[in-house]
Amino acid sequence: MSQTAFASATGYTQSYVSQVEAGKILPSMRFAEACDHVFGTGDLFVRQLRRVVEGEYPEWFAPYIDAERRATDIRDFSTVLVMGLLQTERYARAVLGGGRLATSGLDLDAAVMSRLRRREVLEQADPPHVWVVLHEACLWAEVGSAHIMVEQLGFLLHAMKHYPMLTLQVRPLGAEGVSVTAPFTLLNFSGGKTAVYVEGPQGGQPYETPETVTKVAGLYDQLRACSLGPQASEALISDVRSAHERNVDQVHLQRQPRGPVRRVGPGSHVRRGRRPRA
Repeated sequence: MSQTAFASATGYTQSYVSQVEAGKILPSMRFAEACDHVFGTGDLFVRQLRRVVEGEYPEWFAPYIDAERRATDIRDFSTVLVMGLLQTERYARAVLGGGRLATSGLDLDAAVMSRLRRREVLEQADPPHVWVVLHEACLWAEVGSAHIMVEQLGFLLHAMKHYPMLTLQVRPLGAEGVSVTAPFTLLNFSGGKTAVYVEGPQGGQPYETPETVTKVAGLYDQLRACSLGPQASEALISDVRSAHERNVDQVHLQRQPRGPVRRVGPGSHVRRGRRPRA
């Protein structure tokens, strides 16, 4: 198709098309939609443009973000960190600032904002059913600070009530059943297709073979069955949040101005009270 014919078909000028093709301007979302309409590519151009605009994902992670937006059902098991879809801004910043992103050259602010935008899938008109199983370690692991954990767990409690399509369960530390160390996510798409994403030290890896999907789906059902119900999970999250709150209070008290400090033993500090005046 000639540039002139394409411009006519999309309703844009040839000059605009030329500048987009040359990389001189960023195309509008409306232009991306027109491209999909003209070429019959579904929402391919829209998704690619969104990836460019929201970008700042490691290359290995971008395909997962694209798949997450298209999923009709999301089932996630998190082992140490709260699922990215449910992270607060400060929690996400602490995670991204200390992980692979720190050495990847990607912009931290943009990456944090991109992670927060993932929550839009829960707020759309027809959201997917999101089922999250959090290992209890996710609640206790202090990411950033105790104050950040109080905020993060508070958001989880809010999300459980605010998003009707979200089901959250906690797998207790001493739970029986299967033992899984790697976090993974199952994504279902319209048409019946299912994919598995497993995250490891070098990034995420998708698996789509029927045998693998069936095996992981069965594993997820076992994890879900051996976890606390939503109501009991909510109570546990609230209890752990209270424990982090106590840590915040202790840190605050320790930072209060006191008398001089004298060393008693290796690594020990004891505050010496003031002597009363005669």
